[in-house]
Amino acid sequence: MTAAQSPKKKRRPSSLHKKKRRAKRGKKVNPAIAALAIAVGLLVIAIGAMALNRRAELAQYRLDYAEEIARYAGEYGLDGYLVAAVVHVESGGRREAISPAGAVGLMQLMPNTAEWVADKLSLSSEHSEERLTEPEYNLRLGCWYLNYLIKRFDGNLKNALAAYNAGPGNVDGWLLDPELSQNGELINIPFEETRNYVARVNAARAKYGELYDYFD
Repeated sequence: MTAAQSPKKKRRPSSLHKKKRRAKRGKKVNPAIAALAIAVGLLVIAIGAMALNRRAELAQYRLDYAEEIARYAGEYGLDGYLVAAVVHVESGGRREAISPAGAVGLMQLMPNTAEWVADKLSLSSEHSEERLTEPEYNLRLGCWYLNYLIKRFDGNLKNALAAYNAGPGNVDGWLLDPELSQNGELINIPFEETRNYVARVNAARAKYGELYDYFD
């Protein structure tokens, strides 16, 4: 450093800079506001998840042929959600579904049962097995038959659903067995398929009632 040069003085921060630094140091997140923001974020995520879940359930539990179901469920004194559940479990709503045993259509009617029902409904002259793939015709016969089974078993839906799956003859026999029934109701269904069928129909019925208000 020459004699002519004087040492440089350090610049002191201006009062404005001091205020900015103090402001930065003083910025603290309010815990209540942070908690509220987190809660709102979680709520938005939950609502989104619920909406996605509902869309998935609506896709799984479709309500096709709702008008036809309402018509024939009403005509034969059935709960529309019950009929929708039977259709869901029996055929998944596929009008041309045919089971390995030969049951046909939305409500999976066996051809001989359908022919018997058609005779009861005075439809023998216009009945054919091919018509069982027609949604309206299948639902008409299926709803009549389900109502018939409910009446046959004195309004006991569990017995009627078991008969829809396993046949009324089997259920008649089970009801005579004290190890399988009590007070006229099945308490132990020996066929696993039928046991699962009854449970699935009841669960689907509840789900349809939760997702839709079409038959209310």
